[in-house]
Amino acid sequence: MANERQLMTLPEIATYLGMAERTIYVWVQQSKIPAFKVGASWRFRRSEIDAWLESQRSGPSTGLLNDPVEPTRSAFSRKRQDANEQEALVQACMAFIESTLKQDDRDVWTVEQFVERFGDSTADEAIKRLSKRKKLRVTEESGLNRDKVRVITRR
Repeated sequence: MANERQLMTLPEIATYLGMAERTIYVWVQQSKIPAFKVGASWRFRRSEIDAWLESQRSGPSTGLLNDPVEPTRSAFSRKRQDANEQEALVQACMAFIESTLKQDDRDVWTVEQFVERFGDSTADEAIKRLSKRKKLRVTEESGLNRDKVRVITRR
């Protein structure tokens, strides 16, 4: 802790940074490096210099050096993962629709309620597959304002 508060002279800071005293002096005059005057002499606080050095760093921070790096994936690999994720969503949507049909004592459900939960393409694909398996039927009914509404009925 005492080391962090340690005051250093211009020659000491030049040695610490491995630079010429003249360069350090110019940087002090330009306010590029943290320093203060004690009488006629410049002083540097070690902790401020270390913080300043860290702020001058380019490249990744030291914390990132320990973080795991995910390897880059090929376009084929990304496409396959996206397809797997989409298939998992369709399967989840199908399971949700089937459980909804079993739990409710109604006979008609709007397609919109499944679209809101899973999105258009996922819900449409799930409904198409369940319709092919003869689990449900999709029809259009008149809504409240006589608008056509897509609905699902059990088979």
